[in-house]
Amino acid sequence: MGLARLFRTGLSALAVVAISVPALATDMAEKRLLLELNKVESVGGDCRTTWVVNNTTGVNLEAVKLDFVAFDTDGIVVRRVIADMGPIHTEHTRVKLFDLKEIDCGSVGRVLMNGVRACEGGSAAVAPELCADSLQTASRAAVPFTQ
Repeated sequence: MGLARLFRTGLSALAVVAISVPALATDMAEKRLLLELNKVESVGGDCRTTWVVNNTTGVNLEAVKLDFVAFDTDGIVVRRVIADMGPIHTEHTRVKLFDLKEIDCGSVGRVLMNGVRACEGGSAAVAPELCADSLQTASRAAVPFTQ
């Protein structure tokens, strides 16, 4: 095979990859369950957490229960919460509030997404892995939120 032909073949393959990768990235970015820690604020003696949940998985989720763990600023576990985030239909956004009882917001160093306890769809069977595999975490609050 001549050098010119090899070069053209290589360029053709590179063009296919260049076209395919952004399309694949777009598909993956669209199929997600975004969970954002939007705000933390003191309410009475509790720390109220405000969550924004956006479902672009393509599946209506009737039940979504997530396991969160709050750590203090020294890295010590201070609270574990099983939060019911559903129902959240596809292409919808919901806001949920949960209080960390008897905890000052200033003492919360980070929140960990510890796992998916339940992920159920409406008429179609939904594997719990759908929520776990498509889950993306973010934080707009002063408190980091990680997986």
